[in-house]
Parts: sequence; structure tokens; C-alpha cells
Amino acid sequence: MLEPETAKRVVGIERFEDRALLVKLKAEPVDLVIVQVYMPTTDHEELEVDLWYERLEEMLGGQKGTDNVVIMGDWNAVVGEGRDEKEVGSYGLGKRNERGEKLVEFCKKNKLMITNTWFEQEKRRRYTWKKPGDTGRFQIDYILVKQKQCEKFMELPWSRHGLRPQSGSYEGQCKIEEN
Repeated sequence: MLEPETAKRVVGIERFEDRALLVKLKAEPVDLVIVQVYMPTTDHEELEVDLWYERLEEMLGGQKGTDNVVIMGDWNAVVGEGRDEKEVGSYGLGKRNERGEKLVEFCKKNKLMITNTWFEQEKRRRYTWKKPGDTGRFQIDYILVKQKQCEKFMELPWSRHGLRPQSGSYEGQCKIEEN
């Protein structure tokens, strides 16, 4: 949902089946492109995951190089703890899985960083999904931005009271300031 003033700035909306939504906003000094994703779960074939990464690359390729881009959502991937070059910060959670490898490779190829791994939080605040019966907690929701725009992310406070019952994921919030 957008506030009325923000809604007036929408210059484009594209839906990609039920897995991605791209919204382009007129902003100064450059436009803002927000992509919300829901990547296939482990019940889906790896080929489907690969196809979605290709579609995301096509979406990125269709934007101006100067646009600020935010890609966020449920990646169904674990990038894990420990820094990995410019893409992953020190504050992930758990051990990287195969889907996490794909996400990190996607970030490297497209010069993106996973912002919520760069902000120190207690481990108990990093998880975004709980296995049924609370038998495991994982960080699978991420917010990606272009590496060159990372200074625009001033803070990333996670909302711990925003549980979405249909998915078991926790919602996140961020504040972007323009220079």
C-alpha cells in the first residue's frame, strides 16, 4: 500500500505471474525501482529457480543504470553468517545453502548487496522464518540494492510484530534517504 502522495509518483507497474511485482516511482534526483519477489520454495525444481533469476536479470536490464533499485522479498535461500566480498555482510544467520549460493552469485553478477546482512542485530532478531513447530529459525527474506547506492540505506530496523500468518515470515522495514 502506498500513501496518496507516493501513489502520485508511480510511473509504472509490472506483474510477473505471482512471483514478482515491479513498481517504478518518479523521484529526485533519480527514479526508484522497487521489486518484490517470492522465489520458488524447495518443493520446486532448480530449473524453475534458475528461470526466475534470469527473469530478475531481465527486469534489472530494463531499468536505467542511474535508477535506484531495491529488490526485496522471500528468497527461500540462506546466505549464512560471515562476510563475502561486497555482497554479503557479517550479520547473516546460519549456514549458506545451495539456494543461498545462487543468490550470492546473482548479487555478484549484478553488483548488488544484501543489506540486511550488513547491520548488526542479535541473532535472535535476524531470523525471518520459523519452521512449523519452531524446530528451526532461518533468515530467508532479504533486501538487495545496487552496491553503488548502499549509502542511501541509513537504517534497517526489523519489525518483530509483523508476522504474516499465511507465510510464517516476518516483515521488514527500511528507510531510504535521498541526498
